[in-house]
Formats: sequence, C-alpha cells, structure tokens
Amino acid sequence: MTDSIVKKFTRIVCLGLIALSPVAVIGAEEKKHPDKPLLWKIEGKGLEKESWLFGTIHIGQGPIAKLHPSAAKAFDEADAIYTEIPMDPATQLGLAGHFIRKDGKTLGDAIGAELSKQLDAELKAINPELDSTPFQALKTWTVAVTLPMLEFQTKGTQALDMIIWDRATKAGKITASIEKPEDQFAIFDDLTEEEQVVFLAESLRGQKEARESGENPTQALIDSYISGDEDLIRAEMEKQITEMAEGEHKELGEKLLKRLFDDRNLSMADFIAAKLADEPDKSHFFAVGAGHYIGKSNVGELLKKKGYKITRIEE
Repeated sequence: MTDSIVKKFTRIVCLGLIALSPVAVIGAEEKKHPDKPLLWKIEGKGLEKESWLFGTIHIGQGPIAKLHPSAAKAFDEADAIYTEIPMDPATQLGLAGHFIRKDGKTLGDAIGAELSKQLDAELKAINPELDSTPFQALKTWTVAVTLPMLEFQTKGTQALDMIIWDRATKAGKITASIEKPEDQFAIFDDLTEEEQVVFLAESLRGQKEARESGENPTQALIDSYISGDEDLIRAEMEKQITEMAEGEHKELGEKLLKRLFDDRNLSMADFIAAKLADEPDKSHFFAVGAGHYIGKSNVGELLKKKGYKITRIEE
C-alpha cells in the first residue's frame, strides 16, 4: 500500500499540538540550549512595546528545556506569556478524563482483533513490558496520536510549554492561553469511529515501517528544532507531510492537517492581533508549537497581512 498522509500526520504532532504532552527528548544532552531561537519580533500598528512569537516543541529535557539567550531575554522583558492551552495544574489534571471512552466499549471492541494484535506487537517493540491493557479505556484517536511519541513519553519530563508557564508564574507575569483544551480535542473528537480506526491503523503502519528502516521521525524533528534552522525544520515537515505519494486515506489526512494547522493558524493570528490591539502598551510573548510559525500560511505571515512587521531573530 502506498504511503498515507495520515501516517505522516502522526509524526508532526509534537510541532503542532500541546494537549497530548508532555514527553521527553532523547539525546543531544551536551548542548545548553538550541543553536538558534525560533523567535520572531512583532512591531508596528501603534505598538508601544515589542511583542514576540516563540516556537516551541511539545517536549522537554536537554537543550530543549532551556531557552536560547535571545528567547530568554524576550521572555524576561515580556509582561504577558501565552501558551496554546492553560498549563496550570488544575487544567492539566482535568485533561485526563477527556481521553476516556464514553461509548461503553473497550479499545479492543472498537478496533477489532487484528488491529489489537498489531497494537500489542508495536507496544512490545517499544517496550517488552508493554501491552494494550492500559489503553483499553482510551479513545481510539488518543492511542493513534500517542504511539509515535510513546518512546519519548516513557522518559517523562515537563514539556517546554509547561516550563515556560511555570517560569512565568514564578516571575509574577500575566499567564493566559490562546486556545481552550476542548478546541484541540475537537480536532479528533469530531472524527467518526471508523476514521479513528483508520488513523490508528496508519499510525501503527508508520511506526513499524520507520522501525524496520532504522528511522526515528520524531527524533529527526527534535534535531531540526534544536538546530533552530527554519529551512531545515520546514524541510523535515515537508518530508513527513507534503512530499508523499497519493495515499489511500488522503482525504482523511488532509482534513486532519487542515484542522491542526490551517484552521488553528487563522484563529491564533486573530487572537494575537486582537490582544495586541487591546493592549499595545504591553509586551506579549506567544509560545506555541513551531509548526504554526513555519511553512505555508503560518501565523507570522497572517499577522503581516494584518499590517504588523514580523522579524525573525536568529542570534
């Protein structure tokens, strides 16, 4: 079967979605911070202070857990810090319940014996002590999204977004979110069960093929993020998303990608523009997944169309 956009989609969630994190990064421990900051300055349209777009990756540990000095300076000078969703303990504790099935079925009931067998095999490949038992209460899409990052999740540390939120709270800064958790969950909750099963099947196929070829697509994205090279990150995203054969489930994949990036980029840009207009005397630091600031129709480009000057800071 030809490669599918759905399978590719599961590999770039860490650049686009925060609600399913945190996870940890493998390797690259020798670096103190990323080589370049994914940082853009916002100016113009009557702003009295500079504001900032900062691209995160929804994992932590090693160099990713530390802000580049330029990003740290922008953070320190900002009055208000925004993440994708609220990262306070109460909100985070409340997220777990949303992943639980409410249809009276187990995961095995929903996906059938053959896919359950494939899931168990993949979990064993990740960790010999794993099987699908702990996943039986979860929604099918939750398992599909979790699988590509499960190796990293078992390492367990705070995501960069959580680190930023905690740092802002300790510094007494204003903390807020651009989205609500339910906005992110709706990307997948609106899928039919049949679509969710396809999503899981393609995630499993992608994991197996990557392992057999000796690849680790999530680590490749991590490495590109640490480099801070916008072109390299874009190339990695394109490699894993857009440069692919026509797949059997292309329509589903395109729907997911539109919901994850295109639709949310528009709403994020609208939120940021409104906040800047309402509080031009404050410096705002908007920390969201780097995938929203890179590539086609990204948030920065949308803000330019609204009249703001957006400048990449690379040193």
